[in-house]
Amino acid sequence: MTTTPAGSRGPYARSAQRRRSIARAVLDTVREKGHARVTVAEVARRAATSEATALYHYPTREHLLVAALELSDEQAALRPFPGSPGTILDDLREFVATTEERANIMRLHTALLGRATSPDHPAQEFLARRNREVASGFTRLVRHRQEAGLAHPGLDPAEVSRQFVAVWDGLQAQWLLDPSFDFGEHLVQAFRRLTGQNWMEARSVLLDPARGL
Repeated sequence: MTTTPAGSRGPYARSAQRRRSIARAVLDTVREKGHARVTVAEVARRAATSEATALYHYPTREHLLVAALELSDEQAALRPFPGSPGTILDDLREFVATTEERANIMRLHTALLGRATSPDHPAQEFLARRNREVASGFTRLVRHRQEAGLAHPGLDPAEVSRQFVAVWDGLQAQWLLDPSFDFGEHLVQAFRRLTGQNWMEARSVLLDPARGL
């Protein structure tokens, strides 16, 4: 008699496929209509399943929204986000240039970020883990830029990264309320200031025999 490894076939695989199908249905609804328009009935219809099945896998509407955001992150390969040390400023500009395409996902993220501060909210664990992973990616990036002379060597990379993630979330919320400013350029300038890049560039000029003092 042979056994089937869990997750490869059988009920485990079918359950995982069903969960993913439901999460995809939520994400599609969010992208098209916004998270406020998500209903269990709509999700079940899109996933070709019953409302009872959808709620079996995701017990509340909030769980459904968390699943959608998690799937969105996975598809966008956001974690860890920040590209290479030498191209980060261009990468940020390019990423933010697609904000209008992702506006409904950004609204969902901002909404869940506020709700996740409540104890036991289903988004709390996911968003805390997400923040740690994104901050960890930026910590490595800042450290590499310090080694390359592009960031102030006296700064704590972890502290800078936490501050930058907070600035990003804050600018995103402001942009959703008033998209009249250049989100990408504000983000780039915040990164430059927080990492001391402006200071490093000025120092480089001053020490340059051809241009300095």
